[in-house]
Amino acid sequence: MASLVFSAPFKSVAITASTARTVIGVKAATNQAVKILEVACSHDGATSSNAPDVTDLNRCTFATNSPGTNSTSLTLGNTKKDPGRAETVQTTAAHSWSTEPTALTPYRSINLAQYNGLYHYIVPFAAPWIVVGAQGFVVTMTSPNNVNATGNIECEE
Repeated sequence: MASLVFSAPFKSVAITASTARTVIGVKAATNQAVKILEVACSHDGATSSNAPDVTDLNRCTFATNSPGTNSTSLTLGNTKKDPGRAETVQTTAAHSWSTEPTALTPYRSINLAQYNGLYHYIVPFAAPWIVVGAQGFVVTMTSPNNVNATGNIECEE
C-alpha cells in the first residue's frame, strides 16, 4: 500500500422502512488491496422515539451489482487526502444501491439511533480491515422507519 488515502462519501440516501439498503460501498481493483481506515454514518430522523436501525459493516464479494450497477458511482480522484499526488485511485465506489450487492459477510453490526444518531468507527492501527483485490466493503442499513443516511468510508490503497 502506497498511502494513497481517500474518502468515499454519501449523503441523503433514503432508507425505506424495514428494507435493507446498501448506502455506500468500495471495491478494490484487481491485484490491489485496500485498507479501511474509518467508517462514519448518521441519520436525519426527527422523532426521538423511533427505534434505531441496524447498520452492518460488511465484506462484499460483489458477485452481483458491483459499484455502478444498480447504484450511483462516485469519483474518488476528487477525494484524495493529498490531491498533489500523481497516483490515480484504482478503487471504485458507489452509493444508493437499488438492488443489493452480494455476497455480504458482516464485520460488525450496530444499532444506530435515527434521531441524532451518529456512528464513527476508526479501525485500530494494529488490527486493520483489509479488502483484497476485486473484493469490497459496504455499509448496509435496515431501518424500522423512513429516514435518510449520510456518512463516508475512509480508505487507503
